[in-house]
Amino acid sequence: MYLSSNKIKEYRQRNKPKYCPILEIPLVNSALDHDHQTGLVRGVIDLNANNLIGAIENKFLSYCSGNKKDLPQVLRNIADYLEKPQSDILHPVGLNQLVNRFKNHSKDEQIKLLSQFLYFDENKIKSCNNQKDRTKLYRTFIKQFYETKINEHISQTESPKDSV
Repeated sequence: MYLSSNKIKEYRQRNKPKYCPILEIPLVNSALDHDHQTGLVRGVIDLNANNLIGAIENKFLSYCSGNKKDLPQVLRNIADYLEKPQSDILHPVGLNQLVNRFKNHSKDEQIKLLSQFLYFDENKIKSCNNQKDRTKLYRTFIKQFYETKINEHISQTESPKDSV
């Protein structure tokens, strides 16, 4: 069956589920999803889910030189990978991302976040004159926190030199 452009809205409304099958949220902004390879309708989903699927498929097919039939397994592999326990090693870009999120907080929230570190020094926090000072201190505290974790991990995994 061919669905003409002037019938899409009606079809979407008639086939709209209560929840998006992808994002599992109430379906407010719906889109009629279709397979870009075959042109066939897959269903009605949230507009953001539709954009996400499109981006994933396009990246997989163009950058990864993937075969469309392999994509579901690749997505399962991604889900498994994302559910694996994370390391205690902070990536430099991750540090910058944490610091940038810190900058978006109010002064009171920033002070609260700084005071949650075990080695926080109230005088150091009080000596911060502005957001730039608080952000620099936060970066220092984050780095100290992860360097401490690394050193603890190394000392736990090293075997004693005098052991048999």
